[in-house]
Amino acid sequence: MSEMPPPTQKDVEWAYYLWNSLNVGDGRWVLPTVGAYVRTNVKELTLREIHFSKPSPNEFGDSIFDNHHWIMTLADSIGWTIKEDVLLATDNEGEINIPDELVGTVAVCANRCGAVYRVEELSTGQQYVKVQPNLACPCCGQDHAVDPALEGVHIVVDDRGYQVNQNKIKEEE
Repeated sequence: MSEMPPPTQKDVEWAYYLWNSLNVGDGRWVLPTVGAYVRTNVKELTLREIHFSKPSPNEFGDSIFDNHHWIMTLADSIGWTIKEDVLLATDNEGEINIPDELVGTVAVCANRCGAVYRVEELSTGQQYVKVQPNLACPCCGQDHAVDPALEGVHIVVDDRGYQVNQNKIKEEE
């Protein structure tokens, strides 16, 4: 990841004029490769949509969250606040699927590779993986290793157990 440059005077002027021109309540600004912000108060923007929600850094190693945090820095410099209240997150495969009734579900890889899967509420700092129809474990790749109830759901993968097992295998070799 590269270090984002501090906002310039031109950035500050641009933000000031653009954001102040947005209607309070429904004025919407789409920042390519990040998402959509809505002006929710006199000096407040709220991130409502995340675009490209898969972890996909650009050629400089920056993610959408690096760019979002840069916007927060820019907002600070002109006395604005940036909030996060995401209503929709999409990636190249479409909308993120996190059913409310599955939030809190925890499962492990049926192949016992050490991977733990969690269904969590949508959060801007979290990476999600969509469970594919073959129910392949995102860590070991074994088909039919994920609970069928999670097919098509975006999950959080905790791979620490998998990494420990992989290190053990390397040490034994």
